[in-house]
Amino acid sequence: MSAEPSTAEKNGVILIRQGVGREEYALPEGATLGDLLREAELNRHDQEIFINGKLLEDTLVLPQGVIVSVVPRPRIASITGSCWEGVGMFHDDPTFKELCDSVEASREAEKDRS
Repeated sequence: MSAEPSTAEKNGVILIRQGVGREEYALPEGATLGDLLREAELNRHDQEIFINGKLLEDTLVLPQGVIVSVVPRPRIASITGSCWEGVGMFHDDPTFKELCDSVEASREAEKDRS
C-alpha cells in the first residue's frame, strides 16, 4: 500500500467531519482552505481543523514578513445556535438587574397570594 494519495484524491480534496463522514470536493487549482470551508458550508466555530492529520496551525508555513492578527471570536447566539450564550452579556447592565429584581418580586408576590 502506497503512502501517497490515490489519483482521485489528487484531483479533489477529502473533507471528513463528524456526523457527515467523508466527502470529496473538486476545487480549482489554487483553492484555499477558506474556499473548501465555504463550499462545504462548514462553521468553524469551536472546531479544530486538521490537514493530513496535523493541526492547521502546525501545517501552515509563514512567509517572511507576513502579518498575523489574533482577535477574539464574536459571541453571537446565531453562530453557536444557543440563545443562552448571550445572557451573560447583561450582567453589568443596571437595567437588566432592575428587571431581574422586578421579576423576582413579582414571583414572591404570587407565592404570598397562593
